[in-house]
Amino acid sequence: MISMIRIDDRLVHGQLAVKWSKELGISRIVVVSDGIAQNEIQVSALKMAGPSGVKVAVLSLEKAIAILNDPRSEQLKILVVTNEPKYVAGLVPKLKEKPMLNMANYGRIGGSLSDKEKITETVYLSEEDKETLKEIFDAGYDFSYQPLPDDTPQSLKSLIGG
Repeated sequence: MISMIRIDDRLVHGQLAVKWSKELGISRIVVVSDGIAQNEIQVSALKMAGPSGVKVAVLSLEKAIAILNDPRSEQLKILVVTNEPKYVAGLVPKLKEKPMLNMANYGRIGGSLSDKEKITETVYLSEEDKETLKEIFDAGYDFSYQPLPDDTPQSLKSLIGG
């Protein structure tokens, strides 16, 4: 079972490994990124960053779809994390379940902030990001903007003005 899908530039890091994994009671973290899945050094670093007792897998989009739809995954509590909205747009229509979506700490790494709109203190979106998110919203999903489990969740769609 997918407990949550999160977009976060930092992927597996302290907040995710400690706070979110404990809050959600997860047993697996699945990082979805075609590029990172092909980089052995990044894969190794992400696996080491996982919390004790939680297995981390770094998968391409196609492999993630297959694994997450495998009946054996229903017995697990899985946190899916990616650093690009396009992977969520490619993932959610192909999943058997409708998981909670979350975004925080996105858009400040890579690229110029001058080309992006500041949505919150930790979310900056390009026009391409907004178009991708609109596709997800149009499919009946919303994201909560909630950096930490103790923070009050806010509708990302509302924050963007959509």
